[in-house]
Amino acid sequence: MTKFNIFSSILLTVACSTGSLAQPGTLDPTYGSGTGINNNVRTSSIQNDGKTIVGGNFTSVHGTTRNHIARLNADGSLDGAFNPGTGANSVVLASATQIDGKVIIGGNFSSFNGTSRARIARLNANGSLDLTFTPPAAIDWFVKTIAIQADGKIILGGEFTTYNEFIIRLNADGSLDASFNPDVSWFVNTIAIQDDGKIIIGGDFTSIEVFWERNHIARLNEDGSIDGTFDPGVGANGTVETTIIQPDGKIIIGGSFTSYNATPRNRIARLNVDGSLDVTFDPGEGANGAVYACPIQDDEKIVIGGSFTSYDGTPRNRIARLNIDGSLDATFDSGEGANGMIQTASIQTDGRIVIGGDFIWYDETSRNRIARVIGGVSTSIETNGSKSTTRLSTYPNPTNGRFDLLLPNIQGQHGYELFSPIGRLVQSGNIISEHTGIDLQGAAAGIYILRVVGSNGQMLGMKRVAIQ
Repeated sequence: MTKFNIFSSILLTVACSTGSLAQPGTLDPTYGSGTGINNNVRTSSIQNDGKTIVGGNFTSVHGTTRNHIARLNADGSLDGAFNPGTGANSVVLASATQIDGKVIIGGNFSSFNGTSRARIARLNANGSLDLTFTPPAAIDWFVKTIAIQADGKIILGGEFTTYNEFIIRLNADGSLDASFNPDVSWFVNTIAIQDDGKIIIGGDFTSIEVFWERNHIARLNEDGSIDGTFDPGVGANGTVETTIIQPDGKIIIGGSFTSYNATPRNRIARLNVDGSLDVTFDPGEGANGAVYACPIQDDEKIVIGGSFTSYDGTPRNRIARLNIDGSLDATFDSGEGANGMIQTASIQTDGRIVIGGDFIWYDETSRNRIARVIGGVSTSIETNGSKSTTRLSTYPNPTNGRFDLLLPNIQGQHGYELFSPIGRLVQSGNIISEHTGIDLQGAAAGIYILRVVGSNGQMLGMKRVAIQ
């Protein structure tokens, strides 16, 4: 049995705080019971401690003034320990958290808490402005996407035209990295960094370095030059808004396009590592509106959020979950879904999904621009085609790097694989008892993926582990 077949048969349920089982896709009633956020949420990122950074066009969160940036506790309440003062003076469109807990934000603001900062800033873990980070003062327009390299350098994409047009790289101290000089013809909306350091970019552009036709999707080498081995053919016929790299190196893209390399693909597609269309991922009619977010669960199913109201002909209001072959996952039932765009989605270590956007209710329940949805990834282990009662768990989680893998009543030979936040295999070993100690002390902070595999290499279970 392949790992894909194994995961398609896993029961997708998750326990609520009451201990009852909840249907995947339904609203989590334990999250964010306050008044919500008073304007749209455009970016979210979950930190290692389970708290969530949110940015957008808002000026208050649960009735407390927060200008365009805030942090929420794990239960969705406002984290008062994260205090940005007067915050950003205009919209925040992108955010990324460094391994030291500092937060980089981008958007269309020109100051932060009264200090001049043109479209990019770095905040300390308590929300104050990091004055040691001195970015260029002349970025003239929107920063829409941020990606942090393994060496701490920061790549920015957007609609700006100063320095390199539409994409630049900063050193870890915020200064411009002049050695990175790609020539992109138009807006860059999304950036994803591969394990080997190469850079996937998506957006509204149609060429790189003038003579390389690259419609809305391309790959750059680490120095910013175009990677000619990544060939999308005629590429996407419309804007690419979001990209994410799977553990196997394949790339999910979402946006407003309706074809890829002349093959119909409505707003969602998967690419092979060489840029060609992965025809094994078939969304059928796909989404009938734009896709803005596409995070991947531990079981490799894909959550999509956007402006769509159906997927492959089935009603799905702004949120859906896809099987690994691109088909609609009917077990994820969002009911009436969201009544406005979902523009950002992030998956917690427990599989629950934090969504943000323009909506004011979810499945006919009031939720102002922020909500949490039951994800429901089971960690049961299947052996020889039948479900066992064995449950994969880890403790502690989050951890400082040392934790225990627990598999009660384990039968047969198993192994484990542990992947870094950028998909690199960092450790593997044998599981010889119900209790296996794993030591990753000294590893970079982030969300790691732990997989349990059978003696023939089949993937039998998966869990996220947060290393602080």
